[in-house]
Amino acid sequence: MKGWSNSEVPGNINHIAEKRLLAAVLQRAITDFVSGDGELKESARAWIFDDEETDSPLSFRFICESLDLEHIGLRKAIVYQSENVGAVAEMAL
Repeated sequence: MKGWSNSEVPGNINHIAEKRLLAAVLQRAITDFVSGDGELKESARAWIFDDEETDSPLSFRFICESLDLEHIGLRKAIVYQSENVGAVAEMAL
């Protein structure tokens, strides 16, 4: 019986799993910043906006680059969403 290896899978499934994990980290931080409060919101804010000078793994900038997202534009969109989340909720009522 032949053993199975990820290297034999076209498109390397590990690469897809890593991108899903990075996207989940990013999504959680955005949700915490937009709809969280207190320390949770502040922690997300710090992670999203305070890493301009670092390219360390798992920083906001690193994750954006790994997911082919433009981090400056995404930050602007996050701020816009955060500022307008109450208005959107009122329109739904």
